Amino acid sequence: MAWILKRERADGGVSATVVWRLGGGRSGAYQSETFAAGSDAQNLSRAEGFKELVDAAGQRWPNGWVKGYGFVRPLDWPTRTGNRSEELRFSEVGDAHLGHLVALTARQRQRYLSQLGVLARTKVGGGYLFARPITQISSADLEAWLAGWDRSVKTKEEYFGLVREVFAYAAKHQHVEVDPTAELTLNASRVRRAAAGSPTKMRVLTRGEMARAIDLAGTHGDLLAVEVATGLRFSEITALWAGDVDVAERTIRVTKAWKRSGKHDHAGGLEVSGRLARQIQAKHAMRGHYLFAPTNPSASRTVTVSPTVAEMLAKRVHGKADDPFVFTTRRGLPWHPDDFSNYVWTKLMTKLGTEGITRFLFDDLRHTHAAWLLASGVQLHDLQTRLGHESITTTIETYGHLLPAADSLISEIIETALASVDR
Repeated sequence: MAWILKRERADGGVSATVVWRLGGGRSGAYQSETFAAGSDAQNLSRAEGFKELVDAAGQRWPNGWVKGYGFVRPLDWPTRTGNRSEELRFSEVGDAHLGHLVALTARQRQRYLSQLGVLARTKVGGGYLFARPITQISSADLEAWLAGWDRSVKTKEEYFGLVREVFAYAAKHQHVEVDPTAELTLNASRVRRAAAGSPTKMRVLTRGEMARAIDLAGTHGDLLAVEVATGLRFSEITALWAGDVDVAERTIRVTKAWKRSGKHDHAGGLEVSGRLARQIQAKHAMRGHYLFAPTNPSASRTVTVSPTVAEMLAKRVHGKADDPFVFTTRRGLPWHPDDFSNYVWTKLMTKLGTEGITRFLFDDLRHTHAAWLLASGVQLHDLQTRLGHESITTTIETYGHLLPAADSLISEIIETALASVDR
């Protein structure tokens, strides 16, 4: 019989390793498979499931399982000209696609396999869309999935990226005639704009507009000022603790963010690292959300701020312990996005509207931050690091078009420079 060993990792999390003797005899060589990519509960659950597979296989590796990668399907399937292709299910093609990605780490591969499993269990219109043969999934089906799936826009983007990769692989190997994802686009900012009834094009604020917004925001002006000065995501800036701010060094450490709880999440969230889990208390709770440590290393970063912003933050954290939130409601609670929208943002947009300033989204403060940096000559790679993008491609696709849009800002900078020249 196989058994499970649990070990504490350096980050405080727990990995689970299934160990057994090949063939079950005392003379059999020791074999092992480790599960360490998910939460403690996930790792233990996966290990228990794998242990059952090993026991059922007579203390041998389950057929089709590759150490460190999981089940990998054969890659020599016939194309659509054969009979087998018509029966290929999305999950099977997904497994084959991952099998071709030799550069993936074991952790990345396990995460993608887990996502394929989530998709296979997701109901769309009363049925399991991703359990169908891949040729029977249309763009309309995918639109229905994206529209009705109870997950955050960011999560939808992540899963849609995987779905798009699988269909691209299927098209390349002629398992499908048409790629249904080619007709679809999913951009978090645009989705939020459409839901809010706002223009889909991002807004870059002038310095005058920004100054007026900060002034009209009253006691919440600090939040807007720090946001446009740092470019943090709303989920990041509202998750800041006093201990994340180093006034002397003028830095902010971004180590956590809010994430919306999904129907399949465990209590406390799926991605809470061991260290963060030990720090979280009842006062850190928010309805429908949980704090998590980003799995993307680029999202965890240190952002430098100006002396003015450092002074602003110093007043916010003075006399506080390390774990109270920096920006809170009057009751000292973290800002829930719905509450912030209802009690702060909507009122602010109404006030700005009476002064002829076009409404904008909170995301536009992040975009404005990026535009101002680009207008000042900051390189895209440095912008990527500051904004916490995992890939430079994301930075280019999101903000590349802001270069010409920032001409007016560049003109302001040049005008300021010329004004300082003695004539």
